[in-house]
Amino acid sequence: MGGAKKTPKPTKDMAEAKKKEAPKEITKATTTSVADPKVIEQIKRDVAKMKVVTPYQIYSKYNLKYSTSKDILESLARQGMLKLQNSTRRLDIYVPAS
Repeated sequence: MGGAKKTPKPTKDMAEAKKKEAPKEITKATTTSVADPKVIEQIKRDVAKMKVVTPYQIYSKYNLKYSTSKDILESLARQGMLKLQNSTRRLDIYVPAS
């Protein structure tokens, strides 16, 4: 019961398989810190259709930085397109203004 486990010794096939595997390329998703006017117009159109809007939704959908998405939502609230529904230390929740 308490015996040592036996591990298989490496064979030539195993060594060849390791050599054949090419290293995988890792690609990172790049986020932008400045939003284009086209992106902002698209956000304005989409926000009007949403029931609730959070910075994370904008961040993930448009590949922006989180702080940039917060700034965009704040500016839309100042323009009157959005209304701040609830605010906590970490999260602001907006609803479209009627």
